[in-house]
Amino acid sequence: MQETICDVYWDGPFEWAKRDSLRNSAHVLYAIYGTHPVYGQNVLLYIGMTESTVADRLAQHTWLRDEYDGITIKIASIGIHLSIESWWQAWEEMSESDVYPRPNLETIRAVEALLIYAHQPAYNTMGKGSLSIAKPLRIFNTGKCGSLLPDISYVYYVE
Repeated sequence: MQETICDVYWDGPFEWAKRDSLRNSAHVLYAIYGTHPVYGQNVLLYIGMTESTVADRLAQHTWLRDEYDGITIKIASIGIHLSIESWWQAWEEMSESDVYPRPNLETIRAVEALLIYAHQPAYNTMGKGSLSIAKPLRIFNTGKCGSLLPDISYVYYVE
């Protein structure tokens, strides 16, 4: 099976108070970190995608108003490659200030689904059980990805 390689290039963390500045439409994914009563402080709470900007999507997360400890956000763009070699060449040429152009919505949804399935964030209630839209996909989390798994593949979970 030929996998599509996606470089999910992360940036951040950004403080919750600065969320309104996250308006680059090329950033299509975000990860919310905060305190969880079971898992502790500064843990991955939620992974999401946006069809507009991260700032617009975060405004819809009204449940975060009840969080008393610090919330941080990481944002990501997605680069699509057809082989490991093309991904490696593009990654070597990318500087920290670069972002990939916005991919199609189907790709964004597939990457989000695989990230949620692999990491099982505490506050994601949907998307933890279905991988069908992520076939055949392989993700490399790069940039400032923190504790996210560096390499995730659809194949790891279903074949």
